[in-house]
Amino acid sequence: MAVDMKKVGIDPVVGWLVCIKGPSRGRDYRIRSGRNGIGRSEAMDVQIAGDDTVSRENHAFLVYEPRKRIFSIRPGDGRGLVYLNGDEVIQASDLKAYDVIELGETQLLFVPLCSEKFNWDQTKEEPTEK
Repeated sequence: MAVDMKKVGIDPVVGWLVCIKGPSRGRDYRIRSGRNGIGRSEAMDVQIAGDDTVSRENHAFLVYEPRKRIFSIRPGDGRGLVYLNGDEVIQASDLKAYDVIELGETQLLFVPLCSEKFNWDQTKEEPTEK
């Protein structure tokens, strides 16, 4: 019998963002399944601290859709613009490995873990006996 990781309190990483330009250069951010809010607030899944040009909440959303195993970037609720590889994001846009997302003065490199080659559903563990 397989264990559903979310049911036992584990929300596994599905990819990362790595800050390649801006005040948080060198920092990495874990991406989880579903919607990941990006902004400056501590309430955000991806908190971009130190860049006052990034909206406090929901500047953008990075989404991992586990059924189709695809990542996308979507504009947020605020006035701040989001760019993907230099082009403005005006609707959900698919992400590929090493795409660059730009918010304010920050640039983030996208590094996926889950894809057609790997997915957490493929590696479900059997429960251990105690």
